[in-house]
Amino acid sequence: MAETYVTVKSYRDQIEGKLLANLQKALDDVGTLVERQAKINTTSPKPSGKAHDYVDTNRLASSITHVVGQGEVTIGTNVVYGKWLEFGHADGSRHYPWLFPAVESNRQNIINLLKG
Repeated sequence: MAETYVTVKSYRDQIEGKLLANLQKALDDVGTLVERQAKINTTSPKPSGKAHDYVDTNRLASSITHVVGQGEVTIGTNVVYGKWLEFGHADGSRHYPWLFPAVESNRQNIINLLKG
């Protein structure tokens, strides 16, 4: 009697590796996009055309970076007043968002980058 065999081989590891590499690259692209826009936002005038009330030394813009982790990207700054500018300060000073609008204004671009 003839024997019949079927061999099933999994390529899961190779496929997962490629998918993860593609995701990490897309996240880096997202980080670069949002970082670039955030830097522009810190030095650009408000939509009203009036510049923000803070002295522009370019320190905040030059400190904005992104770091890609496992399945995530973090964009931000280590400059303390960055969060005050984004959210306002307890002293009542006005806020001038620069990071959240960088994400929101690029929402569709971010989706497209992640879709590949």
